[in-house]
Amino acid sequence: MGWLTKIAGEVRGAAFACLAPTRCRLCRAALFGHGNAFLCSDCAGTVPWIGPGACPVCGYPAGPHAVHGKECRRCHGGWMGLRGAVSVAMYRHGAKVLVKALKFGGEEELIRPMSGLMLERYRAAPFYGKPDLIAPVSLHPKRRRERGFDQAAVLAERVAHACGVEWSPTCITRIRWTVPQANLGRGARLTNLKGAFRADPMVAGRRVLLVDDVMTTGATMAECARVLKEAGAASVYGLTFAR
Repeated sequence: MGWLTKIAGEVRGAAFACLAPTRCRLCRAALFGHGNAFLCSDCAGTVPWIGPGACPVCGYPAGPHAVHGKECRRCHGGWMGLRGAVSVAMYRHGAKVLVKALKFGGEEELIRPMSGLMLERYRAAPFYGKPDLIAPVSLHPKRRRERGFDQAAVLAERVAHACGVEWSPTCITRIRWTVPQANLGRGARLTNLKGAFRADPMVAGRRVLLVDDVMTTGATMAECARVLKEAGAASVYGLTFAR
């Protein structure tokens, strides 16, 4: 009779979906019968998704800065210290709204779909390989108290559990308060972060995947990668929702 129980469950699920449908996270339109979708088709079209061919080092999409599938001109010289990085979308339009809703609005229901897309993008990366350790880009304790929420940590935890990989919220910690990076130019961002992070010796000899919600200039990822490698990490990769 197990099949009857299964069918009954599916009928109940379908009825519930009709009575209480999920809603698009941007426009709040009902998503009847769309399974795990979290955006309606119109809003999904406002997200500048990053496709294949992005810079394999920093994840910048092919275009003015990155030649399809090749290292972009910003990454010459290896200043970021990453072996590779990928992102789901450009930090504009719908993607920017989603990141801000998670980061500042504490909309935790976005964790599952956003982390799922991040994991898909990472698995499709040309440098993909199972990491030894997943680490969120650390928030300063003061900022974490102000927000009451650490978006990088929850995304990292979700990705780690889906991969079956160890993760640690403390393998890299922010030890110095810094002014918000968004208020600074690229050069000032690099200076602002010097000495802001410390890595735990547990990273020694391990392939580390750094996770954050957004990477813009790459200054934060670069400084984290530098500190991790100084602590003995074998290699460091980056994964963000937005770029």
